[in-house]
Amino acid sequence: MKTSLLVVAGEASGDQLGAALVRALPERVPRVEVYGVGGVHMRAAGVETVFDVRDLNAVGVAEVFAKIPQGLRMACQLLREARRRQTRVAVLIDTPGFNLPFAAFAKRAGLRVVFYVSPQIWAWRRGRVKKIARRVDHMLTLFPFEVPFYTRAGVDAQYVGHPLVDRVAALPSPQRAARELGLDASRPAVALLPGSRWQEIRRLLPPMLGAFERMQQQVATLQAVLPVAPTMTRAEIEPLLANTPIPVTLVSGQSLEVLRASQVALVASGTATLEAGLIGTPMVVVYKVHVITAFLARRLIRVPDIGLVNIVAEKRVVPELLQNDVEPQTLAAAALRYLTDAEARAAVQHEFARLHDKMGPGDGAQRAAACVAACLAEIEAENAVVPGQ
Repeated sequence: MKTSLLVVAGEASGDQLGAALVRALPERVPRVEVYGVGGVHMRAAGVETVFDVRDLNAVGVAEVFAKIPQGLRMACQLLREARRRQTRVAVLIDTPGFNLPFAAFAKRAGLRVVFYVSPQIWAWRRGRVKKIARRVDHMLTLFPFEVPFYTRAGVDAQYVGHPLVDRVAALPSPQRAARELGLDASRPAVALLPGSRWQEIRRLLPPMLGAFERMQQQVATLQAVLPVAPTMTRAEIEPLLANTPIPVTLVSGQSLEVLRASQVALVASGTATLEAGLIGTPMVVVYKVHVITAFLARRLIRVPDIGLVNIVAEKRVVPELLQNDVEPQTLAAAALRYLTDAEARAAVQHEFARLHDKMGPGDGAQRAAACVAACLAEIEAENAVVPGQ
């Protein structure tokens, strides 16, 4: 008899985490059947996607509110599938805007809930840990400092590690990465990573392009490269490039390879900042959200930085330009410093080297799979019929 598992990922990074988890499961749960919400990576790993990751592609408080009806329809459909397939465990990956409310529905439906990637309660809304304790059975964290927040609230939390550690270790050299991407390895490259959601990209890509144009006026040999997130298509990005006089090399996915091949990066706040830090590429963290989201964030966020690379480093390692500071001239000046100031470049790369110690060992997907397998085995043991009773 097959074991049914529901997995829900709502972003490009979650899609990759889900794919790695699913690939690590069969050796522990041989006849597992996985379905849910995912993207190209999870489908390639064998997941049957009821909804695509793009369907949960909302960002910010204001935007999420606009998608509540769609989210409720998706939640109901997923729970119907869970009943039909007699699913007992749901693995919810990141995307707390959808997954935390869905966790409450899943618990009421009798599912055991495993939450993979802690919501950033240590950054804002710390009171949410009590809500999480009611909705989540097991929390799998990417960073060791997150565990105490949950254990104090009575949540079973385990540090499994970040899969980026393994992926970065397997990357080719910068020169080889540049050649494989179709770049000129003799020219310095600037990586443009405006995010994985349309709302982010339409706000961040135009000022990034303007910044690169100004940078190229100072360093004529620069080339720009933009990895198109798996949640987007080239056809969606190309209209934003139509009015720029500069050539931009578009590649499908491969954000890690792009960062490896680049000398500096303009990066939307999120997982990509940690990617750049672990790879050792100097960056400027950029973010701009809806004015309502920004208003609420200023009153709720309790940490001084929003870039994950700075949060993990526990200090401002790279500059963060937010909201009204997201202007071409400001971005260009901050990024050019890493190209023209050797001391600044060496200093930030020294800080990046220390990130690896903070991130811990690799094999995060294997440890996450072991936790999910243990949860499934626990349920099976609880439901086992003991002869003679």
